[in-house]
Amino acid sequence: MLLDHVTDTPDVGIVAVLDDDTDQAKIVRFQLEDVGVQAIIADLDMVPTLESAIQWIRGNANAVICDVQLNNLHGGIDYDGAQLLARVIGDERIPGVLTTGFKDDVGMLVRPHRGHIPVLVSRDETEDPDILVAGVRMCRAEIDSGRGGERQTHRTALYIEKASMADTGVALDARVGGWARRISMRFPAAMLGSDFERIEHARRSVGQVFFAAVNLAATSETELFFEDIEPELVDPERLSFHFEAEQ
Repeated sequence: MLLDHVTDTPDVGIVAVLDDDTDQAKIVRFQLEDVGVQAIIADLDMVPTLESAIQWIRGNANAVICDVQLNNLHGGIDYDGAQLLARVIGDERIPGVLTTGFKDDVGMLVRPHRGHIPVLVSRDETEDPDILVAGVRMCRAEIDSGRGGERQTHRTALYIEKASMADTGVALDARVGGWARRISMRFPAAMLGSDFERIEHARRSVGQVFFAAVNLAATSETELFFEDIEPELVDPERLSFHFEAEQ
């Protein structure tokens, strides 16, 4: 039976909690219930595939709090939290908040889906239910009205500084032209094409530039994302600007 979407807290509704750490999932549920929000914890054994998880959320919840890591302490899950929330928010128009306790997840797991995920919070922040509720409302606002200023994208150049192997595949680090901070952004090399999944090919891209649309108003590296990638790599000497070295 599908949820009728009528609850005592209509602006948030029933919140589904997905986390492979069962103790953490219970903490999030208790925190939400303390501020009057009904929460249910997903049994990951019942949602081993992405499609089954989406169907369960669609039928049981108005919003989602989901951790990036779903297959670390619980085996048999063939998706991660970023993949799930990108589909739930983008396709189902159900708001959600993504949580993570691992900084390395942001670049390699979250970055490919960050354009569809407005709110990412640290594990520590999940102890504050007001942050979670505000995150759900912020995500709902983007679903209803589109991206706000810090999530608007602009075409810019990205200078590839490094190629390396990460736990989840080949990683690239790129400096973002026009961004206020002079630090690199990490992302899966496969975002530039399947050929870049080979480290030898990825290393040949170091020192080159590609163009994409980036949210240049982002205030931190964890908030950055890019889309509308232009496939051609460009020699920076052909461009009328340069990237300064990190100070």
